[in-house]
Amino acid sequence: MKKVVIWLSLILLAATFAGAALAQTKEPAPSAPAWPMGRLYDPKTVETLKGEIVAVEKVTAGRMDMPARVLLKLKTAKETATIYLGPAWYLEQQGVKLVAGDIVSVRGSRVTLDNQVVILPNEVKKNDRVIQFWDEQGFPRWRGQGPRSRQ
Repeated sequence: MKKVVIWLSLILLAATFAGAALAQTKEPAPSAPAWPMGRLYDPKTVETLKGEIVAVEKVTAGRMDMPARVLLKLKTAKETATIYLGPAWYLEQQGVKLVAGDIVSVRGSRVTLDNQVVILPNEVKKNDRVIQFWDEQGFPRWRGQGPRSRQ
């Protein structure tokens, strides 16, 4: 009887540790934004900018398993704005190449991210092509797609 009690205690202890480990690695709920930009998006700050792309940059930030993100530097009549597009793989899927010298129109939410003003775009228009990035509620359109469906 003593052996049975010891074995049951060990099994319960192991189950407790396994449950705690699984709880720590739990993914965010599907309705929650996968990253902080979704929480920053503000429909009240949506505006449209038109200008020339002066730079396209791929950046990596945060965790090593995060895919490269794409930033545009857009020169308008008033400023050079930073446009935070999203994962490089998502932009590549859209079949529209954005390069320095392109004239585009960007509609998106102006927010502050890491003490820098950026635009989280709903859409970018190049000629007659439209690429959609964030929806009107601030959720990225690539959510649930792409590598390992983690965004």
